Amino acid sequence: MYHGNTEYIEGINVSGLIWNSENEFVATVDNDLIKGQFVGKTTVRSTTGNLSFIVEVNARHHLYEEPLLDFGASKEEIKAKRGKPKSEDATSLLYETGNVNVPYELYVFQNGGLYTCGVVCKLTIASTLAEFLTERYLTVKVDMNKYSATLMHCYGKIKDPQIDYGVAMQYQSSLGGLLVAYTQTNNKTRNDLDVKQAFELLENAMN
Repeated sequence: MYHGNTEYIEGINVSGLIWNSENEFVATVDNDLIKGQFVGKTTVRSTTGNLSFIVEVNARHHLYEEPLLDFGASKEEIKAKRGKPKSEDATSLLYETGNVNVPYELYVFQNGGLYTCGVVCKLTIASTLAEFLTERYLTVKVDMNKYSATLMHCYGKIKDPQIDYGVAMQYQSSLGGLLVAYTQTNNKTRNDLDVKQAFELLENAMN
């Protein structure tokens, strides 16, 4: 299924069963109705009995391959997986992607470990980028006047969300495009200082 789609649970001897989704940020279950939330997989189980199945929410939009989100990894570990960069310095790696709409991918390191990573997208794909991100991440804040948005990658239960990393998009005039930053977080909210620092580090890596 896809983000926003719904499907009914059907089968033999399933009438009256109560169902529970292990990851409600991928899919929720209300009575026998499953709703696709964000891209990913979750297990749906019956709370009475031993029935279970996998629900997969697929992506409609495949704008780019997202960066390696191995937060804390060293430069050498990223290079071993990603290959030789176009350029590097003591704290960053820059790659050309071969994707004309998303030409650059960046990794920035602090204290020897990956702190933030991101991609540069052309402004002409802004609407597609918004759809790409919102089918994968929970939107926290959007400012269309500034071409900016903050989103979260969540898992677990909607009433008790677990967040492992945040995603922020912003138009950067110095780059002539949209910069999408991925940063690790162990908190339920992100403050502007975290986002600002991630953007500054990535922008500096491009220059």
